[in-house]
Amino acid sequence: MFTERGGVLLHYEVRGQGEPLLLIMGLGADMHFWEFQIPAFAERHKVVALDNRGMGQSGKPKGPYTVQEMADDAVAVLDAAGIQRAHVLGLSMGGMIAQDFAIRHGDRLGALVLAATYARPDRGIEQTSQEAAKQTGLPSPMSLLKGGAGVDLAQIDVKQVFRFMMSMVLSPEFIAREREWLRGVMQRALESGASIDNFLAQVSAVMHHDSAAELAKVRAPTLVLTGTHDVLVPPHHSDELARLIPGARLERIEGGTHGFNIEMKERFNKIVLDFLAEHPL
Repeated sequence: MFTERGGVLLHYEVRGQGEPLLLIMGLGADMHFWEFQIPAFAERHKVVALDNRGMGQSGKPKGPYTVQEMADDAVAVLDAAGIQRAHVLGLSMGGMIAQDFAIRHGDRLGALVLAATYARPDRGIEQTSQEAAKQTGLPSPMSLLKGGAGVDLAQIDVKQVFRFMMSMVLSPEFIAREREWLRGVMQRALESGASIDNFLAQVSAVMHHDSAAELAKVRAPTLVLTGTHDVLVPPHHSDELARLIPGARLERIEGGTHGFNIEMKERFNKIVLDFLAEHPL
C-alpha cells in the first residue's frame, strides 16, 4: 500500500486484527527487518509497518532528513490506514521517530515502546560514527552536522557499508550462522534503489536528534528496552530515556545486541506483547 505526504511516496503494509500497532524501523533498514515480529504481533494486533523515507519502497527524496518529518510521515501512514490511535514501537532511529511522535502527536498514541535508541547523541555515538567513517569511507559525523559530505560518494562501496553496519548490529555468531539470510537482506536493499545519499540523509537525522528537553511531555505508558551487549547504542542511553520519560519502565535484555529483535525474537516479542496487553487503547 502507498500514500503520499509532501510529494514523498510512503510505502506501508497492514496485517492482522486488533488494537493497532505501528512499527518504525531504524537507520538504513526497511520494514523487512520486522519480519520476525510481524507474524507474532499480527496474532493480537492490527500491525502497520512502514518504510521510512529513503528506504524500501518509499520515496527517496534528496536529504538531509529530520526525525520530525519522518514522524509526520508515520502519522500520514496512520491516516491512510484509517487509524486514529495506535501503539507505537520504534527501534534505533525508529525509536527517535517514535519519541517525536509521542511528543508532538500524543493524542494519536496508545502505549510506547522504545528499543535500542537514544534521546541525544553523546561522545560515544560520535566516536562510533567516526569509526564507521574510517572503516567505510563515509563522511565524518562532523561534516554531516555541518551540512556537507566532504567525500566522493560515488567511491563508497555499498556492500562494505552494509557489512560494517551488520557487524555493529548483530553478534559474530549470528552473522556466521545466518549468512544466507543476510545476503537476502542486502540483495533486497540493493534492489530497492536506496543509495548512499539516502542512507546519509537518515544519518543526518539521527545525529541531529535531541529530544531530551521535551521527553517530560510524554504521557503514554512507555517501555524502554535495551540489550546489554548493544555496542551501537549502549545501554546507558536507555537509562537516560527511562529517567526523562515520566513513569517509563526500563528492561535490560541480558546478552542482547542492537539487533535483539532478530537474534532474540521470541523474548523480544513476548516482552512487547505483554506490555501492550497491560496498556490497552
